[in-house]
Amino acid sequence: MKKICRIIKCSLLWLGLLGGFLIWSACTESVSPPESMRLNLNINVIDTSGFTQSIYGTNSVPDAKVYLNSISYYNVYDTLSDSTGIASFNAILPDMYNIAVTCRLVTDYFTILLNGHLIDTAIYGQDQSITLLVQPSVSSKIIFSEIYYNGSIKNPIPYYFHDQFTELYNNSDETVYLDSLIIADAEYGYIDEDYIHSVHAYMFPGDGNDYPLEPGEMVIVAQDAMNHSANNSLDLSGAEFEYYAYGQSDNDYPATNMIQLHHKYGVDFLYSVKSSAIVLLKVADPYAYGYDNFNQIQLPKSAVLDGVEYKEDLTDYTYKRLDQTIDAGITGGFEMYQSKSIRRKIDYYKDGRAILMDNNNSSIDFEVITPPTPHSF
Repeated sequence: MKKICRIIKCSLLWLGLLGGFLIWSACTESVSPPESMRLNLNINVIDTSGFTQSIYGTNSVPDAKVYLNSISYYNVYDTLSDSTGIASFNAILPDMYNIAVTCRLVTDYFTILLNGHLIDTAIYGQDQSITLLVQPSVSSKIIFSEIYYNGSIKNPIPYYFHDQFTELYNNSDETVYLDSLIIADAEYGYIDEDYIHSVHAYMFPGDGNDYPLEPGEMVIVAQDAMNHSANNSLDLSGAEFEYYAYGQSDNDYPATNMIQLHHKYGVDFLYSVKSSAIVLLKVADPYAYGYDNFNQIQLPKSAVLDGVEYKEDLTDYTYKRLDQTIDAGITGGFEMYQSKSIRRKIDYYKDGRAILMDNNNSSIDFEVITPPTPHSF
């Protein structure tokens, strides 16, 4: 059996001790597995909802995009499943893997998204075949097109986060209305429940037809709708809406204020600069579902129109906040306070209007950009 190759780097530190010297050796080890350890993996993508059965006459899902993320080595692979629903990965390293899959089924009558994922999956030893089940989810007419949560660095420091914003986009062919839509964060630990548990929840004002959004039009909801240029950041004075935190010593800038439904703590509706999830919902009575034991408002998962989850570490699917019917993946993958933003990719153009990717999988749908681009692509 071949041994794993090891490259060991050592440094010597000299420390004075009782008039003599103590030598301490600090070593770091880089492990590089040999080619003989590699194996082949087949992933069989299966839909149990009946949609692929009705289209193809089988539960196997062809042309599904399958992503394989190595947790230890940070290798990322992707491929399409074949006509029998099998996605093949050859000569991969044995490791723990996160696996995500998405597929869009288009017919003359409907479009359905099939998403699924497996977390912390052990792929070791001999060649393997595993089955991954997908579930249907629905695309929304109005979606998050960009979320800037990362924060910027003032010159010199301290760090700055009051420049955060969310951009919403009408991805459909019809006029939609923002009235009574809710933007909320999602706390972790409740992924298997029927409710989103939120520390903050804010609602658009209006009685039903006061705030239209035309096809291809976008709006900005800013934490503070002001010019942040003096703080080495963005000019958000043109933002249409603002999270004004009533009773929290927040500054009120000249933008339409969102309605504060729930604000557990903080001077502002502050998005985590590291890890969180943001959802867009529509529900008749946001207070009908009560609060949990940690004073977080509960909102029905079935009312979610769109959701995006982000993390600093893209290989870490532990403590995931959104299930695969809302967001089967995660986006982000960068450190705090880098002036980076996550923006939805353009899928195609229709009559000159951008149609954005919406696979309900942020690992696929979003890209990282610097600097943020409010009101533009």
